[in-house]
Amino acid sequence: MSLQKTREFMLNEKMISLTDKGEIKSIDGVLLGTFRGKLIKIGNTYRIRDLDEVPILTIHEKIISLRSTYKFYRGGEQEDDKLIGQLKRKIIAIKPSYWFEDPNENRVFTMKGNLMTLKFKILKDGQEVAEIRKKLWKSLLKNTFGIKMSPDLDDESAMLILGIVIMLHHEKEENRKRR
Repeated sequence: MSLQKTREFMLNEKMISLTDKGEIKSIDGVLLGTFRGKLIKIGNTYRIRDLDEVPILTIHEKIISLRSTYKFYRGGEQEDDKLIGQLKRKIIAIKPSYWFEDPNENRVFTMKGNLMTLKFKILKDGQEVAEIRKKLWKSLLKNTFGIKMSPDLDDESAMLILGIVIMLHHEKEENRKRR
């Protein structure tokens, strides 16, 4: 499955769509998979799917919470035995601060950078494992941003990072709507 073997991606969000959806492509523009949210936005659920529409990762937004929290599940179901971990936002911060933790609340990834410009780094054990940058040259037609990951990352970590980036983009859009 090429979606899980790649470590450089472009995410293209569809600009005119009733649901949050987009395409996951290789750096050279080959379609590798898709992501999509629900039409009803209360407690949104996103799924990353391969080209056969098989869900690889499901992300569910927790609605009753003091902080932004997203639960990540392996595959297409939201079952406790498939829980991989949660993306959380620091409750009070001048600059938004995010991290991903496993089910035992151990921090696995931390994010540093500017959410509003979608330019940030993802760290694991203090080492950079991914860099995200908005691709301005493509964003005239649709939101496009690139993700470059360490080639040493395992497949599950690469999929988690894709999910994290999609959720950070969702956070950015939600923050923009609140203003």
